[in-house]
Amino acid sequence: MIKNRESAARSRARKQAYTLELEAEVAKLKEMNEELQRKQTEIMEMQKDQILETVKRQRGGKRQCLRRTLTGPW
Repeated sequence: MIKNRESAARSRARKQAYTLELEAEVAKLKEMNEELQRKQTEIMEMQKDQILETVKRQRGGKRQCLRRTLTGPW
């Protein structure tokens, strides 16, 4: 009977240690996930800024201007 209790106590201790280990891993992975999401957001903002700058440069080189003509009705 005593051996069974000792075995059950060891089993509970192993289970608790395993649970604590898993909880620590979950916390670490959540932190890593948040960091990766921040980096992804930062990269997407940089890409958006680069695209806007490229479009701005392309439009800046091709300015549309009105041409004056001598064919007016006056």
